[in-house]
Amino acid sequence: MHRALAIAAALTACTGTPPGEGGGIDAPAGGAVDGAAGDVPGGGGLEPGSLTVSWMHGSQACAQNADPELQVHAYNATVHILRQNKCKTFEAPFLYVIEGTTSALMIDSGATNTTNTLRDAVRGLIGTKPLIVAHSHAHGDHTAGDARFAGQPNTTVVATTKAAIQTQFGIGTWPTAAGTIDLGGRVLDVLAIPGHEATHIAIYDRKTGLLFTGDTLYPGLLFINDWASYRTSVARLAQFVASHPIAHVLGAHVEMTATAKQVYPYGTTYQPNEHTLQLTAAHVTELDAALTQLGATPPASPVAHDDFVIDPQ
Repeated sequence: MHRALAIAAALTACTGTPPGEGGGIDAPAGGAVDGAAGDVPGGGGLEPGSLTVSWMHGSQACAQNADPELQVHAYNATVHILRQNKCKTFEAPFLYVIEGTTSALMIDSGATNTTNTLRDAVRGLIGTKPLIVAHSHAHGDHTAGDARFAGQPNTTVVATTKAAIQTQFGIGTWPTAAGTIDLGGRVLDVLAIPGHEATHIAIYDRKTGLLFTGDTLYPGLLFINDWASYRTSVARLAQFVASHPIAHVLGAHVEMTATAKQVYPYGTTYQPNEHTLQLTAAHVTELDAALTQLGATPPASPVAHDDFVIDPQ
């Protein structure tokens, strides 16, 4: 993500502590794994899962950080959520692994490429199944790990071009036509939603009702590079949400505090009072309504909502 430090700092109420200093100590080779009871109902016939998890959130002094390089949480037996250590990368992106009976999809490859921890952790989850590494969008904090997967057995890394994305997911007309991918007994819908970035997509899992929105919507600063495209994309996403059961909306970062309208300073490596990762279908509707009200001309300054901030850059 390309971010404006001054804008982010101005929006922040300066809760918590200042950013840490550089990288932390070496993390264990494997990621920490949280157990997942089915305590979050799916509803509407959806397969349930759990978001009862305490995410690692960095340290005041990263030199003393003892968190693993990667945290792995089982939403259920076939959906895993991975978070990278904030002291290794302040972006601390969330990555997602979704398994079908014949193959698996990983959404994003993270913001670091220094070790094989991510690759090994994913293989530990899915075994020898063919793995498709796709991306919510092409920014470096979502593609940095690609080199660790490229050329590996049973692994396909989808290039971050419209042509490659359209071919992989069967998107006929970009960005208006929806695509799909069948992982074996599990069909995912793929929507082109440019605006934050030109090749951005959203992915919907019909089995769990999870909607993965990357950097288009998450609890944080929603940076918009193409205002017109973003408004159109969010309107299309809102239409999709209105006609599909949504259990949770899961983005790629957490940058908000648990206090309404407050974001952490850009680049912080310590977020002790984070907003939850998950948003809801109502947040998609709220974002769409806000963009409609703002109109065709982007506002001159960021617009803060309780759970996200619209930033037209």
